[in-house]
Amino acid sequence: MTDVRVREIDPTDGTALRSWWEVGAASSAHDRAYDGWPSWDVARPLYSLPRTDLARRLLLATKDSVVVGSGFLVLFLADNRHLAELDVQVHPDHRRRGVGRAVLAELERLAADDGRTAYVGSAYAPPGEGSPSTAFAEASGYPVASREETKLLDLRTAPASWGPLEAEVAAHLGGYRVVAFEDRVPEEWVPDFCDLLSAFMTMVPRGDLDVGAASWTPERLHEVEERTAATGRRWLVAVGVTPGGGLCGFHELGVVAADPRVATVGGTLVLPGHRGHRIGLGMKLATHRRVLELFPDATSVVTSNAGVNAAMNAVNEALGYRVVEQALDVQKRVRPS
Repeated sequence: MTDVRVREIDPTDGTALRSWWEVGAASSAHDRAYDGWPSWDVARPLYSLPRTDLARRLLLATKDSVVVGSGFLVLFLADNRHLAELDVQVHPDHRRRGVGRAVLAELERLAADDGRTAYVGSAYAPPGEGSPSTAFAEASGYPVASREETKLLDLRTAPASWGPLEAEVAAHLGGYRVVAFEDRVPEEWVPDFCDLLSAFMTMVPRGDLDVGAASWTPERLHEVEERTAATGRRWLVAVGVTPGGGLCGFHELGVVAADPRVATVGGTLVLPGHRGHRIGLGMKLATHRRVLELFPDATSVVTSNAGVNAAMNAVNEALGYRVVEQALDVQKRVRPS
């Protein structure tokens, strides 16, 4: 579609960034099963702050001076330097007119120019159904590489059933402990916590995704802590502590302080050799309880995990999560240019 103009924008340009954000907000509200798009007050610092672990490119598509679509490209710098993450958004009022194809073509060109050989993205659909998102991915040469489910937990009703779960955790922990904290990892646990983050990508189900290991250092961790605070978010963490005092697991939630209605699960991991003590369940209960203590207006928690992850699915089901959509990781591999 030659009359669609796609251009890169400067994320520090508030007017252009606002237009970019509005496309994603309209698209997400139209397509997704829950309101997961960040508020403008959160998005502005989130996308304008520079990062050392990745580079971001934001695209805006216009037709006759009207904003019709947007694109987002992530180029990983700290690890997985062969990988690019692509996201295409088209305003619901301007679909099926070639906007998505034009945005995707420019995202792929930028990724190829940077030498990336695997392009990944996400497509969402109602459970057991297709969607415009999945159809677009398939038509664009992005087969499904990993299947997950998006799940929501209602914080207004679910806690009523948590008492027996907490008793179950207490009965199985033995010499282990679950400890919760916010925003910063206690200094004595920083090395162990970095090891857990480094191990995470090698242990979670990834399907056919071409994603390698990550290497976390204290400097990288502290940068994340600083950026989280600078963008108005809270980081709620629980860790599993071994009888010897080291860490054997972690679980994290993200909450936007200015709009805490929906908390988002990050990573969850219990190392092999320490499983079977209900540590994962205990960590999740600790962070979910803490959300309600810090943010009484929070109404839900959202998570996603692979259908083959039976243990985590059982924990989520016990807590009260329900499936609301399919979350499909799609991927295209290309030859180096």
